[in-house]
This record gives sequence, structure tokens and C-alpha cells, in this order.
Amino acid sequence: MIGKGLGVVSNQVDNATLIEVNSIIRNHPVEYIGEELRGYMKDMKRIAVGD
Repeated sequence: MIGKGLGVVSNQVDNATLIEVNSIIRNHPVEYIGEELRGYMKDMKRIAVGD
């Protein structure tokens, strides 16, 4: 039913689990590619638009 949610009471997570999951995400191959692409975007010059 729309608007009823999933009945989840809490979304708390202990700090050790959070650190572990963050580490797994940061070390995933897709994240390595994303890091490289974000670096390219930072190096791009701003494009002047009709001012």
C-alpha cells in the first residue's frame, strides 16, 4: 500500500559495521573508476555560458 512504508522501526547501525561497509564500498572497482572520473571533472575548466 502506498504511504504505509516497510514497517521498519529503526535504521540504526553500530559504528564498527558502518566502518566495514564504508571500506568495502570505497575499495570496490567501480569506485576506483569513479574516483578517477571525479578527478577529471575537477580538472575541467568552467564553460562560459551566454553572459
